[in-house]
Amino acid sequence: MPILYASSAKKKRKGALWAAALWTLAAAAGLFLACVVYLPSPPGWIGQALRGRLLSAFGGAAYLLPLLAVYGMLARFRSGGPGRWTLAAGSALLLFSAAFLLENLGALFKTDAWGGGLGFRIAAVARTPFGQSGSFILSMAACLLGLQVLFGVSWAKLIVSTVKLAVEDYRGWVRSRRELRDMVQQAALRPKAPKTAGIAEVPIQARETVVEPKPEPAAQKTPAGPSEGDGSAAPKPKRKGADPAHTTAPRAALWRLPSLELLSPRRPGAPSGRPSEEEIREAVEKLDKTLASFQIDARVGGISPGPVITQYEVVPAPGVTVNSITARADDIALAMKARGIRMIAPIPGKSAIGIEIPNRSCATVTLREVLESPAIAANPAPLAFALGLSSDGTPLAADLGAMPHILVAGATNSGKSVFVHALITSILFRRRPDEVKFLLIDPKRIELSQYDGIPHLYDPKTSCKDVSVVTSAKDASKSLKALVRVMERRYEKFQQYRARDIAAFNEEAARRGEPEEFRILVVIDELADLMVVAKDVVEDSVQRLTQMARAVGIHIVLATQRPSVDVITGVIKANLPSRVAMRVASEVDSKVILDTCGAKSLLGRGDMLYLSPGQDLQRIQGCFISSQETADVVLDLRGKGAPDYPTPETAGSIGEADLSKFNVEPLEFLQALKLVLERRRVSQDLLKSQFGSSARATNLLSLLEIKGFIFKPEGSNRWEIYFDKIEDYLRTNGGPASGGQSPDTGGTP
Repeated sequence: MPILYASSAKKKRKGALWAAALWTLAAAAGLFLACVVYLPSPPGWIGQALRGRLLSAFGGAAYLLPLLAVYGMLARFRSGGPGRWTLAAGSALLLFSAAFLLENLGALFKTDAWGGGLGFRIAAVARTPFGQSGSFILSMAACLLGLQVLFGVSWAKLIVSTVKLAVEDYRGWVRSRRELRDMVQQAALRPKAPKTAGIAEVPIQARETVVEPKPEPAAQKTPAGPSEGDGSAAPKPKRKGADPAHTTAPRAALWRLPSLELLSPRRPGAPSGRPSEEEIREAVEKLDKTLASFQIDARVGGISPGPVITQYEVVPAPGVTVNSITARADDIALAMKARGIRMIAPIPGKSAIGIEIPNRSCATVTLREVLESPAIAANPAPLAFALGLSSDGTPLAADLGAMPHILVAGATNSGKSVFVHALITSILFRRRPDEVKFLLIDPKRIELSQYDGIPHLYDPKTSCKDVSVVTSAKDASKSLKALVRVMERRYEKFQQYRARDIAAFNEEAARRGEPEEFRILVVIDELADLMVVAKDVVEDSVQRLTQMARAVGIHIVLATQRPSVDVITGVIKANLPSRVAMRVASEVDSKVILDTCGAKSLLGRGDMLYLSPGQDLQRIQGCFISSQETADVVLDLRGKGAPDYPTPETAGSIGEADLSKFNVEPLEFLQALKLVLERRRVSQDLLKSQFGSSARATNLLSLLEIKGFIFKPEGSNRWEIYFDKIEDYLRTNGGPASGGQSPDTGGTP
């Protein structure tokens, strides 16, 4: 038995060796045949002689010989493949038919013979009974038969599959046209919406109640609450706190959104900034050598080229720590001759470390190319604006309504002001003045002042005739406090309409035929100057607005070039989840803005890090808009109209009827206002000590509250005092206004 096992094993070894020798010989022969056929100068006299004979015999069909040999060897390796006789017959049939077909094609184009001697003989035999056309058809049929024998092609299945695919494609096309026709018909039957998102000529919706043209009665009773119109002749009366402009006659006008032709397009032939393949190859080799020189076992596993930076994905070997690579950031920057690199350790969702290396040449991202991209053109959000291009060159946009507020910080000349201009201009190109208004605060007086006179301008403390960009820190604090009152009035109105946000309120108002509310965008270009002059008032107003103003359509953009903790306080930072960091001077400033490092390694000139709630930190090249482009847009908007919005509440003179109703003399009322302004607080005891009567103090306190000089928030025991309103009243109605600026809080009642 052992002798039998030994002999069988010996036979198996001999069979395996013989098979290996045969396959090696076949592979060598196939490779030699490929060299003979495909190389212009075959190796040796044997190769040259063999090439000449093959080409003279088969013509162009000789180029199929190496392919047929490779296919035959692969078919023999594969289990269930065609047998050797099938392979031989199919290969021979395909080779002869190919020579036959090439000979017919050569005769068709009246050139030299393409099929060699074999093809010429077969064609000569076929042309006698079938002619030139019949010979060509016969050669095509022979080729198809050879393919079917060799590869097992089922022509019936192929034809059925092709026809089925064509039928499905045609049915899908018909279905798409039917759906498009239905959508067009529905759009034609649907009433015109009050807002239009596209860049086209659209009517401005009147912010007044539309009434039938019937004579108005002399007096109207004020209803207890809001109600739907019943088609009566009278307009809707004012509710408490309603604006006079809401009851004026409606006006009709046309508003044309600015054309994108006002912005400069991307110059033809402008550099894309992306590195060439040779530069990428050199950078990968240099990066691999640098890591190896520090004995770090890692390799570059992926590349993402962009307009400004290229991200190289470094995959560390098992056992290599992340810190061993990030600790060599400066050494890698030195070896790569880069201005500065940024590391992402690790890349979210990948087992790799991202190394962002600046390109040799940076591309300029124009605002127009992002506004024309689908990221903005197909975005229906009312406050969508252009961000720029991502690290891989994709246009990006963001919705300020979903943020709902944003903090922009960076050093001088880092691109902060250009980002603010791009944000404002993006919205000006997409929204009418009755949809979005801007409260612009610019203590530096050089950046936002050029927007004076545009119809989108808004200031809650000033009438539309006198509105301008706010440049005084004291006026800015007053505007922010007035905006807080606007927010409170809107919440009261939304409560009456049972609306949760401004979108729901506008839908309900449109259904009732009442004026809608516009969104308000507050842009503060330099927060540090305001914090120096009136920190308490500004911080308190910004805190209240960022906490509550989103639902009523008020959004804030804060920009500063001094990102320190005394400017971006914890109270402000907690309510600004969306942040943009430009290049900063130190990693401490980067942590103040983003709670992480990285902003120090940016390149400047619009290179920024964008952080939004629920998303990872993104590196973006911001849009560029020149001063001339901004001036052209502003000039175009100024020629289309002036600012127009409801007149804010002003402190006019108190009538004799109001004073007599509370049994108060005009002089006593002026003295009470001066007392409150001087003491910076109000209470019944304070008024009693001045006027000597508890009843008189109660009447004065009630009159001050009804006329809006003081206000007690619900659930609080402290009076809020509107000192700016008191100062305006005293300045208008006699009596010097005294007292400094302080927070709006007074004593207990």
